[in-house]
Amino acid sequence: MNTGRWGERLAAGFLLFHGYRILARNYRFGRYEIDIVARERRSNILVFVEVKTRSAADHGLPREAVGPKKQLFLTRAAQGYMKQHGGFDEPARFDVVEVYIRPLRIEHIPNAF
Repeated sequence: MNTGRWGERLAAGFLLFHGYRILARNYRFGRYEIDIVARERRSNILVFVEVKTRSAADHGLPREAVGPKKQLFLTRAAQGYMKQHGGFDEPARFDVVEVYIRPLRIEHIPNAF
């Protein structure tokens, strides 16, 4: 399994443990993709999650890789998800989950953009 997929599995487990329900993984809408689509149980908010995995923290924060272009692509994928599954009339947000391999650490950034 490659590093990115491994990080996505860890992130999904982390979100489940913290009260999220996973609705989709690696959701594709055309050429756009969202790593995880979830629902936060306590608030019922629809959450679109980008997972960034790094072997170490020496090359900057993983969240820095989610720049304006990536945010646009994630927004388009989220719009596609809501078009196919409903959700335009409910609250939604974009989160980033950072997974560090050495040492193993997971950081969740709600409302990342």
